[in-house]
Amino acid sequence: MHVKLHSAQSKVFRALFINKTARFMPVVAARGFGKSYLAAAAATKAIYELLALHASVPNKDVYIVAPTFDQVKDIFYPILAYDFGLKEVSINDSRERGFFIFNNNVRLKLVSYEAIERLRGKGAYFVVLDEVTSWIKGAGLKNAWESVLLPMLTSRWSKDAARRFQAPSAGRAMIISTPKGYDYFYDLYNMQEQSDDWSSFHFDYHTSPYLDPAEVERIKGTIDPLSYAREYLASFEESGSNLFYCFDRKVHVNNSIEDFYLPKGNTPGETVHAFIDFNVGINATSLWALRGNQLFGIDEHQGTSDTETLAIALKAKYSGHPIIAYPDPTGKSRKTSAKVGRTDFSILKENGIIVKARNGSPPIVDSVNAVNRMFMTARGDINMWLHPRMRNTIKSVERTAWVDNNAATLTIDKSDNIEHWSDGIRYGTEFMFPVNAGRKTSARNVKRLM
Repeated sequence: MHVKLHSAQSKVFRALFINKTARFMPVVAARGFGKSYLAAAAATKAIYELLALHASVPNKDVYIVAPTFDQVKDIFYPILAYDFGLKEVSINDSRERGFFIFNNNVRLKLVSYEAIERLRGKGAYFVVLDEVTSWIKGAGLKNAWESVLLPMLTSRWSKDAARRFQAPSAGRAMIISTPKGYDYFYDLYNMQEQSDDWSSFHFDYHTSPYLDPAEVERIKGTIDPLSYAREYLASFEESGSNLFYCFDRKVHVNNSIEDFYLPKGNTPGETVHAFIDFNVGINATSLWALRGNQLFGIDEHQGTSDTETLAIALKAKYSGHPIIAYPDPTGKSRKTSAKVGRTDFSILKENGIIVKARNGSPPIVDSVNAVNRMFMTARGDINMWLHPRMRNTIKSVERTAWVDNNAATLTIDKSDNIEHWSDGIRYGTEFMFPVNAGRKTSARNVKRLM
């Protein structure tokens, strides 16, 4: 097989098939990168790896999945059949039905995301997920990956199976797309922070030899900045609907943050500042250290059924540390499922936790501004960081948005049920570092000034 890739495409291909640095590779690429050509080249390489295995080896299947069937067959069949010569190598093929069949029971199938449920329970050696930010009908990318595609790769082509069959690798996937905001593709892109099985790549239009820089410069005058950032810079940037527009994962997520300092002799351990949002079954809590005038997010806690269980869990985990809670101010009067007369605040206090909260909920504008100012001031000072283990908290800060993508409403969108963590951060940060009431600043304007 002869593959001619440009240098950026070669980096991904080499990592996946030569160096084998990871099994699952999200590729964020701008328009003009040659995503389809790279994806087809990878699928073809996987086919040749399978052809070298004995005919008795099961599940020698490769899949390319695109948003619709017309897309997957019209885009990929010609590249596979003619650019990479699979039509000549295969013993049977069909453009209309979207498949190639080879010797030794090796198959390549072109599949629509819309028909993803048909793959449930099957096995796959290699899968290409193409333009996944357009997988929006039905259950969506998250369900397709976690419930169908990942099990296809790990259950039938585990590392143990690869060793038994003497295959070059366990099941692998290339997940390639132009970004469209902080969605599940963004989550997959950041999986490399959690697992060595993952490695991500990012390429803007500068890496493509197919685009004329002068033409791209001309395009700047015809599309809006957000569209340009996504299509040509391959940026995950969201619109100004995000509450915490000063937060940047690359800047504010830091794995070198030290844990809470432990008790020594008669000296208690470092104070644990707990930012809490009361909600049944979650009780989203992020745990912070105050060092100087800076906040360091160290851990998070969730899943306790009620306030008493939460308080007991925090006291047990941070024995020897003073704990100060900054909960939702409504907890002062909110009754839990406990006996009459007890409130969320009183339960925390009964368990030795200090409670600090306003008499009433602060204006949303003030609490949001307090958090943004800690993430970055207009001068560029940063006073707030989070450890990467705080996955739910980070996701909440990144994605919490205004209703209808309209910051002017000053109403938080709760449809995705992710705002609990950032609500807790608002309560705690505003109490500790309050700002004067005032008009909300536009996210777009602030980002432009910064």
